Amino acid sequence: MKDAISRIVACGSLRRRHSLPFPGKILIDVGDTVEVGQMWCRSRMRSGVSVVDLCRMLSVSPEEARRMVVVGVGVTVDEGTVLAEEPKRIRSTRQWIAPFRGAISEVSNSAVAVFAREIREVALYCRLAGTVVSVDSSAGIVVEGRGVAIAASLGGGGRAYGPIRFLEAGEQHTSGDNSHTGSILVTPEPLRTEWVKRALEVDCAGIVAPSVSLDLASSLGMVPAISGMVLSPETIPVPIVLTEGLGIARMPRVLQDMFRSSDGEIAAVSGSRRPGDSEVMLSEAVAGRISQSARDGITVRVSVGPDAGTEGNIVGDQPQLGRSQSGVLTPLARLRKVEGGSLLSPIANLEVLE
Repeated sequence: MKDAISRIVACGSLRRRHSLPFPGKILIDVGDTVEVGQMWCRSRMRSGVSVVDLCRMLSVSPEEARRMVVVGVGVTVDEGTVLAEEPKRIRSTRQWIAPFRGAISEVSNSAVAVFAREIREVALYCRLAGTVVSVDSSAGIVVEGRGVAIAASLGGGGRAYGPIRFLEAGEQHTSGDNSHTGSILVTPEPLRTEWVKRALEVDCAGIVAPSVSLDLASSLGMVPAISGMVLSPETIPVPIVLTEGLGIARMPRVLQDMFRSSDGEIAAVSGSRRPGDSEVMLSEAVAGRISQSARDGITVRVSVGPDAGTEGNIVGDQPQLGRSQSGVLTPLARLRKVEGGSLLSPIANLEVLE
C-alpha cells in the first residue's frame, strides 16, 4: 500500500542530475567524491543585453544620434550613467541611460545601439553529497549519494547552501544576530512580512517555511499579482521554499522533527516556480537517523479534501474498498491521527511524510 501513496520525502540512496544551463568548465571527473555546496562548474557570462533605436529614442537623425553618444564603445559604466544626450542642454529629456552596469558593445550606422551587461564570474554547486557517476561537458553531471530530499509545493529564487537554523514557533531573529548570517532559516509557521524582513536583515542564505499568504507571495515575486502577468526572474530576494504552498498551513510535525534534528548541518535549497522542481536536500546523517528511528506504521498526511493537513499513521497493511465523499468506489486507508482518533481517507489523497 505504501507504494501506492505519493511521497514528499525520499530517504536513503538518491540520484540527482546537475544540469549545465550555460557553457562552462566542469571541474570534476567521474568517480570524484563531492560535498554539498562544492563548486562543480565555473564560467563567465553576460546576463543581459539592451538594444535601442537611438533615432527613435532621441528623435534625431542617425548621424546626430551617433554624435550624441558620450560613452565610448567597450567602456564599463554603472547603472544610471548617461550614455547619450543632447549636447549643451541642461536637464534634457532626450537621454539614453544605462539600464544596468555594463558597456556599449556596438553602435551601428543606423544608430541602433547594443548595451551589454558586464561579464561576471558564475559558478554552479553540488546539492547532493556523494560520487560523480556521469560527466557530460555539454549537459552537466550526475551525482549519487545518500541523503533526504523533501519535495516542496512552491518555491523561487534559485539555489542556496548553508547550515540549517531551525527557529521554533515564536522565536525571533534580530539584525544584530550574526549567527544566522549565511544560514538557511526554517520556521514551522506560515511566513509573515515582519519575519521575512528580519530574515533578510540578518543576511540569511535561504528560507524554508510551510506556507505564505497570496498577498505576501505576490510581493515576494513567487506568484504573479495579476493572472497572466510575467514575473521578473530577479524579484525574489533569496531562495524561498514552501513545503505546503499558499495559505496558512503549519509545517507537519514529521518535517519539523527532520529540520530540528538537522540544526547546524549543511543543506541545499532549490526554489523554483515550476511545480515539482522545488526541494530541500538534507545530509546523509539525517537519512541515517530516519532509517534507524522506530516507526509505528506509515506516517502520512491528507493532502486534499475536508481533512487536508491531518497527519497520522496508517493502520494495517492492506487498503479496504469504500466510497469517497463523491460516491466513487476507491481504496481507503485507515489513519490513526496524531491528535487522537481515526479516519478513513482515499489513498489518492495521502502523502507519505517519511
